[in-house]
Amino acid sequence: MSAVLFRLALLAGGIGLGVMGLDSFARSAPVAIIQLALALLLLVAGSAGFMVPLLERSAGKEVSRHV
Repeated sequence: MSAVLFRLALLAGGIGLGVMGLDSFARSAPVAIIQLALALLLLVAGSAGFMVPLLERSAGKEVSRHV
């Protein structure tokens, strides 16, 4: 359960930094590039945490041979 909450926190942090980065970009602040890069990093890390278990092959997890 804590792993799921950590992934959700990564996604929420990425969305928050993305919004702040876009606002800074609109105001022509020099820190906007750093904020957008960190937002992208957090969003990729959070979404990869959810996608990797779904894409793994689950071969050999049968309950019995007749199922």
